[in-house]
Amino acid sequence: MINRIVIFLILFFFSSFIFASPPKGGVNGQGFRFGFGPCVGFYKINTNHAQSPSGRMSACVNFKKEIRCDREHKVFFLFGVEYFFHGINFRSYYFDQDTLQLYDKKFVYDYSLFIQEIQVPLQMKFSFNRENNTLFSPYVALGYHLRILLPTNVTVKQDGNQILKTSETMLFRNKVMSDRLNSFVSITAGWQKNTINNSRSGIFIEVSYKQGFSPYYFQSKYAANSLWINSSHLSLQVGLKF
Repeated sequence: MINRIVIFLILFFFSSFIFASPPKGGVNGQGFRFGFGPCVGFYKINTNHAQSPSGRMSACVNFKKEIRCDREHKVFFLFGVEYFFHGINFRSYYFDQDTLQLYDKKFVYDYSLFIQEIQVPLQMKFSFNRENNTLFSPYVALGYHLRILLPTNVTVKQDGNQILKTSETMLFRNKVMSDRLNSFVSITAGWQKNTINNSRSGIFIEVSYKQGFSPYYFQSKYAANSLWINSSHLSLQVGLKF
């Protein structure tokens, strides 16, 4: 079911891209944005079963359609598809199949999770200058992002020695239709060089903060129960506007 939803969302977006009518009044009437950049994650984990959470390398890449919503060329609606990967390291329990699951607060195993998501962003962007007749314009954007969790890679080590490497299904504690669906809200501040005088493309740079609504976790016989993970993310994006 989850794979069908992902495929539908991707096909819906790219069909709108292929069959979109040409922009009217220049590319600032409507257009597309391609962005990529690094992210920083801030993680919290259930301290009853784990400790010392720290973020791993993370980044995102996105492709969005931009539609003008007013005559002043200052308000725009954006939607698209984003691939986001991030990760967390922490210390927790590890239970062999033949051992008793004893929760003694001795976290001697190192976990490393590589988490992947497909996101569908829906954003309203507000420019401080008209984008059709000024070369540069700062802007802010507010957004809602549907999150779709993909399989997560899990590595467990003890004293530097790898004892497990596997793939797990990451789930949201609070689900939206599916336990692999939930959402972010975001606030973005950016600056862009506009595409005026029939120039083909512009550039932008922006900083975004995303806050999730639900903790996420995975279930396995070797791991502790209730490994709830909460996170927020700060990203720096650069890209093209065309």
